[in-house]
Amino acid sequence: MEKERHSIVLLSLHVSKNSIKDLWNLDILGIKDHFQKRDRGELEEVFKDHFVTHVSRNADGRYIVSLPWIQGHPFLSNSRSLAERRLKNCVRSLECSRNLGKYEADFHSWLNEYIIEEIQNDADMKNEHYLPHHPVYKDNSNTKIGPVFDGSAKE
Repeated sequence: MEKERHSIVLLSLHVSKNSIKDLWNLDILGIKDHFQKRDRGELEEVFKDHFVTHVSRNADGRYIVSLPWIQGHPFLSNSRSLAERRLKNCVRSLECSRNLGKYEADFHSWLNEYIIEEIQNDADMKNEHYLPHHPVYKDNSNTKIGPVFDGSAKE
């Protein structure tokens, strides 16, 4: 019973030394994310160096740069089931509103411009990640409907 009192007192002392706002900062509690140790300036330099060392031009004169993955960062989760589910809902909605053709036209245009590329369904592919997308309607634009990718989608 005596040990419990000491724990409560210690916790109380810890809380009284820091503001409530500071307690939301995990560093105060000794919990650190080693991926966020570098400041913004350092990360900008790392990404600039990555760009300079990984930029190339293809036969058409287009610039190609690989994505700047953070070393040691865990792989992205496999999001295929989420992307497929969102695609089915998206297609159903676009068919009902008779906008599927306009929506698909953007993807065909992007394929022709090499902005996106079709991938082969390969059973050996590991660490695959898919970006779900959804239509955005814009009344005051030349293109009234267009796809937007949801990079923060989670299951």
